[in-house]
This record gives sequence, structure tokens and C-alpha cells, in this order.
Amino acid sequence: MDWGSFYMRKRSTYYYDDTPEATELRRLFHKIHRLQLEKKDQVFMVTSSNTGEGKSTIAAYLAIESARYPNNPTLLLDCDLRRPMVHKLFGLKLQNGIADVIEEHKDIGTAWKDTKLPNLKIVTAGAVHRNPVDVFTSKRFTQMIYNLRLYFKTIIVDAPPIIPVTDTLLLSNEVDGILFVVMAGKTPKRVAIRAMELLQDSKKKIMGAVINNLKSVLPYYYDYQYYNYKYINEDALETTK
Repeated sequence: MDWGSFYMRKRSTYYYDDTPEATELRRLFHKIHRLQLEKKDQVFMVTSSNTGEGKSTIAAYLAIESARYPNNPTLLLDCDLRRPMVHKLFGLKLQNGIADVIEEHKDIGTAWKDTKLPNLKIVTAGAVHRNPVDVFTSKRFTQMIYNLRLYFKTIIVDAPPIIPVTDTLLLSNEVDGILFVVMAGKTPKRVAIRAMELLQDSKKKIMGAVINNLKSVLPYYYDYQYYNYKYINEDALETTK
């Protein structure tokens, strides 16, 4: 399913849309939530082999679904310091984010931003003035993740793609689980395999793969409309009353 284009098109109402895309993300987070209960995991990284595969959109949707669970304070953390996207998806300011907390020795509590969902907070990437590798290898970053675990039950990390930079390998040391996003019909098999090889040291943390843009490559009988199961929006319901 083309979650990326759908998300940007519906950004103003994505909290409320009951769509096939949202349903799939709900199922995905339900599986993650079960792992949380079993293993007490809190921090989950979403990454991909390369750019343009929809990882930021998947991370955003997962954070939204997580925040909908009762008593589950959730944080979406934009660790893609080179190509930050989360602030654009949610219409937030880039400044006063991760990089600012680390470089200016700020308290992380001053950096998270509110959203329309009471249980969802966001920390943007911030204004980066030095190599992101220096940020992720600093003791302050490790301490920041530790502190965030005390405030939030679920932390979704939007990480950089694996192939172009080493940032994600450094981040993998700080997380409990890794979700790997693959763009169906676009990501070459050999590239995905190479990305997984680079994550070999964190193999036990890999939870699975999320196949993005699936609708464009699967047979017609995988489409919701094939089963005559269509979603009715609220406006349509009002006209039928």
C-alpha cells in the first residue's frame, strides 16, 4: 500500500481516518505491543536499506497507533539527522530537537513537542551543527535514551537508512527492536540483503520487515475492494441518516 502518498494527502485528518492503511498499522503495532508485554521492550527503531522507502511514514503511523492505546505514553524520536522528515509530517518546527539537546546540554524534557493526541509527544531532529556520528556516540545521547525510557512506555525511533551512513548501526546499540522497511517493487533484493548483513551484530533485535507499497505489486485479489469491503467516511454516513 502506498502509505507515503496517502499520509501526505490526508495529513490534516490522519488521526481520525479509518482506512485500510491504518488497519494494517494497527495490526502491526498490536504485534509489537505483545512483545512489549512479554519482553518489556520499549524502544523500537524503524529503518530501511536506502532513502525513499517510506520508513518515516511507517514510524509516524506506528507512533500514532501506539498513542491510541490507553495508558501508553508514546514518543516519536527523529534520529534521521541528515534528512529529517518527522517535523514536516506533523507540521512542527525542526529546532529544539535531539541535536540541540546533545550539543547545547539541554534537558530532554524541554525538547518534546505536543501533538493532537494527548499520549503522543515528538522530539524532532533539531538543528545539526556537527557530524551526526558524534551525536550518536556521545555519552549524553546514551543518557538521553535512558531518561526517555523513564517517561515513555513506547519510543519509536525514525532512523536513517542503513546503506548510505553508519548512523543506524550506532543507534542499534540503544534500541530494543528493529523494524526493516522495504519498498515493494523498488528495493533491489541484493540491496536489502546487504542492509541486513550490516545489521548482523544486531540480528537478535530484528523484529521483521514491513513491506511498503504492496498494493502496486500484488495480484488484484489482495485488494480490499475485491472482497467488497469498502470504508465509509463520516460525511457519507451523515448523508444516509
